[in-house]
Amino acid sequence: IYPAEIVFKAVFRNRPYTMETIKSIVSENTTGGSVTSRESSGGKFISYTITATFASEEVLNATCSSIVMIEGFMSMF
Repeated sequence: IYPAEIVFKAVFRNRPYTMETIKSIVSENTTGGSVTSRESSGGKFISYTITATFASEEVLNATCSSIVMIEGFMSMF
């Protein structure tokens, strides 16, 4: 049932500007979104936790599609 608050994670190779790009995508498509990050112990990878309220499933899918297109994307869950 939408609108709904959804939390998901995306894992990337650790590259500059990824956080800013994700925040931009989330802010364009959602309300009340936040993005937090956690770097791997070796610093090679970084996971982002995205929490936001999505108006519809279509908006959620569009947001996820935009995130997977970012350079360095590895997986989402």
